[in-house]
Amino acid sequence: MSTPAEHPDPESVASHRAPPGPVQRLGSRAGVGTLLVAALAVGGAIANWRPVNGGGSGERERPFVQVGQIGEPVSTRLFDAAVLEVRGTAKVVATGLPHDTAGVWLVLRIRLVARDEPTTIGYAALRDQRGREYRATTRFGQALVSAGRLLQPGVPVEAEVAFEVPRDAATRLSVRFAEQQIDRRMDEMAEIPLPPVDQATVDRWASDPKPVKLAAPRVVEP
Repeated sequence: MSTPAEHPDPESVASHRAPPGPVQRLGSRAGVGTLLVAALAVGGAIANWRPVNGGGSGERERPFVQVGQIGEPVSTRLFDAAVLEVRGTAKVVATGLPHDTAGVWLVLRIRLVARDEPTTIGYAALRDQRGREYRATTRFGQALVSAGRLLQPGVPVEAEVAFEVPRDAATRLSVRFAEQQIDRRMDEMAEIPLPPVDQATVDRWASDPKPVKLAAPRVVEP
């Protein structure tokens, strides 16, 4: 005995959808394409976005560099700085001991004077044409720039400061001085280009066996 065939629920039949026709498939693909184009556009905008001023903070907060020339004082907010003499050598004597180098020593005789309040010079560095930086050596103490000597307003102090640099960087350099050793943002620094020398002069300095004894800080007449 056969049983009557089960008929589907009329409500469920009514909720079925017919397969999409050509026009519907085209519209669906167009919608996906639109979303894809929009996503690519947003992604491209994000990839090409750059902060104002290339990041802003580094450019806005860089030090204010006051540039002068050798033999003359360069004034900053807190101090005046002058380079009086430059010489090179293969060996320097400091605190009674000789110190050699695989490069060359540059010895600068400098004069510093605080302007309106007691000041220390925490930063002294040579800078070459490629932007490389060579701080005043810390292989031994240098009282004027690394030992925290307090400069008194209106009292000039002279001393020699030694920098150890590669031979290929020693032909064209400038020196910079600033109060802060690390954070020099939004502050003034003095920059003084050193007289350029040729490579033969640098090689002669580097092969000179006679050591240079660094002059200790001394107060001089204004």
